Formats: sequence, structure tokens, C-alpha cells
Amino acid sequence: MGIILIQGGARSGKSSYAELIAKKIGGLDVIYLASGVVTDPEMELRIKKHRQQRPDQWQTVEEAYNISSYLKDAAKNKTILFDCLTTYLGNLIFKKQDYDFVKMEAEILEEIEMILKIARRKDLNLIIVQNETGKGVVPASKMGRDFRDISGRAARLAAEYAEKVYLVQSGLPLEIKERGLKNIQEYISESGEVRVL
Repeated sequence: MGIILIQGGARSGKSSYAELIAKKIGGLDVIYLASGVVTDPEMELRIKKHRQQRPDQWQTVEEAYNISSYLKDAAKNKTILFDCLTTYLGNLIFKKQDYDFVKMEAEILEEIEMILKIARRKDLNLIIVQNETGKGVVPASKMGRDFRDISGRAARLAAEYAEKVYLVQSGLPLEIKERGLKNIQEYISESGEVRVL
């Protein structure tokens, strides 16, 4: 199956859909790669709910800051559900918030690309969950805008590597990568120039 990216808004059903795909591919032999960190009672409850809805037989690995290092040691051909990329980006940004933005963004995107390259090299079935963060109101704080921008670029990178990309809206998954590529091809002229509509 390869790399699968599943995007959606808050409570859209993206994690539930990712779990269905993981069960279909890996059955009970799935690694649930969790990036959440308990920071307050609400986050603790969210993590608890996620644990309750997945099979007990799945192996849970909690990794908040260095997923590429974990994947380097993972066995080949494993099915791994990474929930979620958005939280992982937030962890990295918060850890590096004193950095210059350009340097921080480059380092974070390098980490994301390393994750994707390792997944390809090891033939992992890597299912990535990510929140859609770019469609809402422009964040008031600089850190919020930095997060939104990095999240958007990370999504583009993951989509580039992914064999399949789904958008989950109101619990309904829509496969978008193949459709998007067809649409792009329609707008490219024979001379190779992109026609702007």
C-alpha cells in the first residue's frame, strides 16, 4: 500500500478512517505511532479516547520529538498508523520556538521528508493523519501563523510522497490525489506552460 495521507478538519472522522485502513492492511499487527503529549486534562482525555477505540493487540509507540529515528529501527513492511502529523509539527515548533523561522522550517521539513524517505525505503505501510489547518481564520499570533505555514508545506510534502491522499469531510472520505493530478494535467498546455484560470 505504501504511504497514505489522510487529512480533515477537527472531528471530521479522519482518525477513525485511518484506523479502518490500518486494520484492513495490517489486521492486528499494527504499530500505532502516537505523537500526542499530555499537556492538560483535555489532551489527556483525547489520548485516552484514542487508546480505547483501537484494538488492544496493536502496539502503541509514543514518540513526540524524533519519529525518523524510531522508523530507522522499525522492521520492514510494517503497518504503522502515525496519528498525527499536526501534533508532531506542533511539538517540534514549540521545542524550537526561539529559532529563526527560516531555519526552524527547514529543519522541521527535513525531518518530515526523512520520515517519508525511510517509509519508502523500508516498504512501510505508513498511514499519516493530519489536520487541515489552512482553511480557517488567519492566526493572530506569529507562532500560530508559523505553525499554519509549516503545516501546509508538510502536507504538500507528504502528499507528494503518498500513493493515496484522502480528505475526510463530515465522516466521508474522498480520495483526492488521483483527481488532483488529472486536474493539473488538464491545465498544462502542450508547450509545457501552465494555463492560469
